[in-house]
Amino acid sequence: MNATSSELSDQALDWIVRLHSGSAKPQDTQKWQAWRATSPAHEAAAQEAEHLWNGLGAAGASWGRKMRNRRMTRRAVLGGGAAVVVAGGMNGLGILGTHLFADYQTATAERQSFELEDGTEVLLNARTALSGAFENGERGVSLTRGQAFFTIVQNNTAPFHVSEGKTTITCAQGEIDVDLCNGRVGLVVHKGAADVSSQTGIRHVAAGQRIQITREGRFSDIETVDLTEASAWRRGKLIFNRRPLGDLAVELERYRGGRIVVIEDELATMGITGVFDLADPDAVLDALEDSLSVRISKIPMLAVVRMA
Repeated sequence: MNATSSELSDQALDWIVRLHSGSAKPQDTQKWQAWRATSPAHEAAAQEAEHLWNGLGAAGASWGRKMRNRRMTRRAVLGGGAAVVVAGGMNGLGILGTHLFADYQTATAERQSFELEDGTEVLLNARTALSGAFENGERGVSLTRGQAFFTIVQNNTAPFHVSEGKTTITCAQGEIDVDLCNGRVGLVVHKGAADVSSQTGIRHVAAGQRIQITREGRFSDIETVDLTEASAWRRGKLIFNRRPLGDLAVELERYRGGRIVVIEDELATMGITGVFDLADPDAVLDALEDSLSVRISKIPMLAVVRMA
């Protein structure tokens, strides 16, 4: 039975990491050459894996040495890629985590709308996880991953809460957008107003304003936001106005799947302006490579962005 392209990619990545681990034997190189000569599909998978490794550059070499005592599979490669992301100052989205047990989940490139038991309407962005918390007269949700837009109905006895870790957003009635991106909780108020509390204090956010909160509970400045830009994802678009490339990578991961790794801090914080179609994230990456001084190496489930 012939191996699938995904299986060949797994095998090719196994070989590449083994050869760069620092513990490869001379015969391993010969076996690698024999493997890639098996068929044109094997050779194509080998070239993809080599292109990816070249895209990782020095970070990939260092990572390979650290992993020399581990059996490296494609899953481990993705995990290692996530480590490179964190080291570079850009937090990726986890593949495993508490979101697996959430009440509501969306997959890659999937958006989902539904109504909670109190009548609040919810729209989940792709790769989002949310659980309800309607007990003892309280109403609210816990957002453990992704992004959600809430149209909150009024309840005179119980305001609506959205919690993530030690951050809680409270809104009596209105429309709010809550986004977990790169280790921050982002809030945009479209209608009404909301209070945001963390371990360091509380802030009041009015309609047309945005705030971000770090995992340590630190607040950004409250700023005025273009609501058309902020709501673009609900129409299948992204509108960026000098926002970091690292944020764009996280947004595209939701629709491409896997990881998009930005190697250098300078790139991750680079301001990006443009309108992007979420229906074709690879086309967005191609456009970035054409318009910026970057190289992007792509294989299924992983893309690496580095300086050209």
